[in-house]
Amino acid sequence: MILIIGILVFGYLASSLLSGLNLAHLKTSIKRSLPLEVSDLFDQQKVAQIADYTAAKTKLGYWSEFLTTAVVVILFTTGIVPGIALWADGLRIAPLLQGLAVIFILLLIGYLAGIPAALYSDFKLEKKYGFSTITPRTWLGDQAKSLLVSGILMSLLFSGFYLFINWLGTWWWLAAWGLVMAFSFLMIFLSPVVLMPLFNKFMPLEDEELKNKILEMAQRADFPLAGVFQMDASKRSTHDNAFFTGMGKTRRIVFYDTMVKNYSHQELLSVMGHEIGHWKMKHIFKMIAAMSLLSGVLLFAASRILAHPWIYNAIGLGELFGRIGFNGPLIGVALYVVAILFEPLNLIISPLMNWQSRRYEYQSDAYSLKLNPSAGDMKGALIKLSQKNLSNLFPHPLYVVFHYSHPPLLARLKAIDDQVRRNV
Repeated sequence: MILIIGILVFGYLASSLLSGLNLAHLKTSIKRSLPLEVSDLFDQQKVAQIADYTAAKTKLGYWSEFLTTAVVVILFTTGIVPGIALWADGLRIAPLLQGLAVIFILLLIGYLAGIPAALYSDFKLEKKYGFSTITPRTWLGDQAKSLLVSGILMSLLFSGFYLFINWLGTWWWLAAWGLVMAFSFLMIFLSPVVLMPLFNKFMPLEDEELKNKILEMAQRADFPLAGVFQMDASKRSTHDNAFFTGMGKTRRIVFYDTMVKNYSHQELLSVMGHEIGHWKMKHIFKMIAAMSLLSGVLLFAASRILAHPWIYNAIGLGELFGRIGFNGPLIGVALYVVAILFEPLNLIISPLMNWQSRRYEYQSDAYSLKLNPSAGDMKGALIKLSQKNLSNLFPHPLYVVFHYSHPPLLARLKAIDDQVRRNV
């Protein structure tokens, strides 16, 4: 029990320390004379607004993480977790359903703990800075659909894990690993045509001139594009973004409608070139391969941890484990606990994964410059994204290591200039 609580508290303190360093670094940086590359692009009022927005999000993050951590600590220290498991064990239903009942309840409690922060973020903080456009009706609909979809997907994965544990004994992790990999590829294929349309409308790009330019670029890059779409993101937020999604026949480029309205054709083409670069250099599949390898290692470790009674004794379920073994409600509890035990691994894994992701972003920027030699278009798009989204211009280097999957704006602009000089 002490180990579980210690891991939770350590994770919260480490996260809070990094966030505090990041905020302090930003405040110190804007008090100095702004470097020319910043003052030429952002006026003092915009920089101050960025600092205020970053501070507000950081403070909300403190309270949100504190609340969710406190709830989990309470679940373990007050006997609620073993109480839920014993209640489920008394139900006259199949052991698989007992396990599902346990994991559903524990995850639902965690979801409810995050509701206050989500409400404050969407209806107070984001509205204050002109971002949130969501209505209570849309928000409630999103929550209901998210719960339903998450519940279905989680039930399928848990059922697979449960059956493998009962059929394969200590080798269950290997089959579970295969299931996770298959599930990942299936989600990539289905998300653009099944899951994402549940929340947003995706329409073919309305600007025919822009669409033709994009299709010409895709043909020039030998990029098999299933479609170019714009998403009604303005229904919820004024934030700007674009992304590449899908696989095979569902492969597509998606622009937020807010972006289509506010960016020039050449800027959007530079963004498109960047997304094509990710595909050409197989970045997505490389990241999936890395995550698959990691999931295999974690599942193997989980299979060894969950085979020992100490974990059940630690949370007050030793007697139940002695009676039913690793079965029924204990599988639900065990998978929940092991997820907590593995949480600190993010401190080891995230720097490596983020480093690789930032490296891929630089590579995709360089590829886009081959399709669109004008660095001004790409830089213009990145600057607009940063200005519009109030992105932190001066993140702490350590915070970047642990949290940034994309390079900070100034580093990215410098890399583009360096690439242009190399291309000359």
